[in-house]
Amino acid sequence: MPDSSHCAADDTALEPAAGRTSRDGVLGHDAMAARLAAISIELNNHEALWRALAFREPVLAWEAAHPALAAALRALSLETAEALHADPRACADWLARWLPVERWRALAEVGAWPRHALRPWPREFQRDVPGRKWAQIEAFAGAVRDGGHACIDWCAGKGHLARAVSQQWNQRAVTSLERDEALVAAGAALARRARLPVVPHACDVLSEAVLPWLRAPHHALALHACGGLHLRLLHAGAAARLPAISCAPCCYHLGAQAGRLVISVAGHTHAPRLRPEDLRTAVQETVTAPGHARRHRCRVQQWQLGFDLLQREVRGVDAYLPLPPIDAATLAGGFAAWCRALAERKQMRVPEDVDLARVECAGQERFRVVTALDLVRHQFRRLLELWLVLDRALYLSEQGYLVGVGEFCPRELSPRNLLIDARL
Repeated sequence: MPDSSHCAADDTALEPAAGRTSRDGVLGHDAMAARLAAISIELNNHEALWRALAFREPVLAWEAAHPALAAALRALSLETAEALHADPRACADWLARWLPVERWRALAEVGAWPRHALRPWPREFQRDVPGRKWAQIEAFAGAVRDGGHACIDWCAGKGHLARAVSQQWNQRAVTSLERDEALVAAGAALARRARLPVVPHACDVLSEAVLPWLRAPHHALALHACGGLHLRLLHAGAAARLPAISCAPCCYHLGAQAGRLVISVAGHTHAPRLRPEDLRTAVQETVTAPGHARRHRCRVQQWQLGFDLLQREVRGVDAYLPLPPIDAATLAGGFAAWCRALAERKQMRVPEDVDLARVECAGQERFRVVTALDLVRHQFRRLLELWLVLDRALYLSEQGYLVGVGEFCPRELSPRNLLIDARL
């Protein structure tokens, strides 16, 4: 990473914040505002397509308006539907016969932040951090410009990002804030071994205890801060007039409150009707999940869908019934045992003569249909996520920051690859 004096002279790094789109495609203020408005139009015009949840609704409201598309989706094999989910380009090409997916794709495009050269890493850095997580930290450090300030690693875990930034930015002092005291202790040990000026502190950033840490001029860094945690940083950091905030948001639905889903004036002007559950759609891409995790999720969903069909029949109520999570131990007991245990928990009586093997097969078939129908809703994942990121970036702009939005790593490394960078 270049030192701060070099970065201060780097005009291209400041270009997005000057209110235009840079040659790299990073969005500055004017481009952000225009893009948010354009995405809002698409989300409002096609609300039925992205709000419908095939997992909860056996027949979707939009199917009547798009009968040819619905029929084509329901005819897809599970293998074909899963292949289309795994290949966004092929999926867009397939859906283009019925929907304006090319327009949506263009609206979702964002350029990459300019990369800075990085110093060689100490060997133990990569040894101490899981491979994909390390690659994400390296990409984040290579995209964020050093503004010359002491840093705060927000929701730091073991402080991996804190140590990386300190090492790259000439032994920069970094305060890492983390609620879990065990992680704080582990981070302190790693910082001592690396001989870096990283000081971990146990602090719940959602509490008032975080405010004293924001009184000094710090550069706040947050890599994949979930939901309410990144909103807290943006609100508290802007109120404290931190000179720089670099944040890659994640898991927008966690800690989301219905009245706080949208935070910018620009966002409220154009906002689609967002519910907390709609924010889950933005983070349902699973390109980084290992194969065994995907197989586990498929089996869990097949069981849940089978039980959903069963409970509608047994209760005589054609409505979705929320279910508890299924752990690996429960899976080992088999579908029939799980169904009867869950029915008892839900105070439902399942007749002894119900063919639960048939119900399990029905769940598998419904999983095939749900997987296919979700191809439509998932076309809006990136649009929804970009809308949320632009709303948060424009909030900082409204607070007087120069702000840019761009990708800090490829989608294959992390689908949550959008970086908001704000400077006073």
